[in-house]
Amino acid sequence: MRIRWKAAVFGLALPLAVACGPERLEKTEADVAAAITAAVARGDTATLRLFTEVPFAFDRLYIAGPRTAADVIAAAMRNETWIPEFSRGIENADHFHLLLFETRGRLVPAALPKRVADIAPELVGRMYVPEDAIFSVVRSAAGGAPTLAALPASPASAAPAPE
Repeated sequence: MRIRWKAAVFGLALPLAVACGPERLEKTEADVAAAITAAVARGDTATLRLFTEVPFAFDRLYIAGPRTAADVIAAAMRNETWIPEFSRGIENADHFHLLLFETRGRLVPAALPKRVADIAPELVGRMYVPEDAIFSVVRSAAGGAPTLAALPASPASAAPAPE
């Protein structure tokens, strides 16, 4: 009987681990990078709708900028599944932004290297629902990485993350 109980627990824990495992993380990061590249190819003010670009439905998204402390992210997410490793070392790094998706209570972190795209300061430190996670992809005049910015027609509509 004891073996069945352990098997049942393992059977439930394995899908949870796989749901946020490295395969999903790498696909999410690759999908976001590919979507930005495609948006740049479409034109100077192309629109990026994150809810159509990631390989899962999400309930909300938090964008953390470089050097954001892990405790700031944890406070913003207010999620019991938060573990410091989800910060992917952003508190000590300048070369990427962190997109932290919450889907059905689970967290999926995705690094967005600045060489792929920068994120406008007014978008960082905010929480987005899928309908608000729509950004403009603006090409750099100097030929560098593009910038994700608020849509030209409206300022960033997401609320600052709770402190």
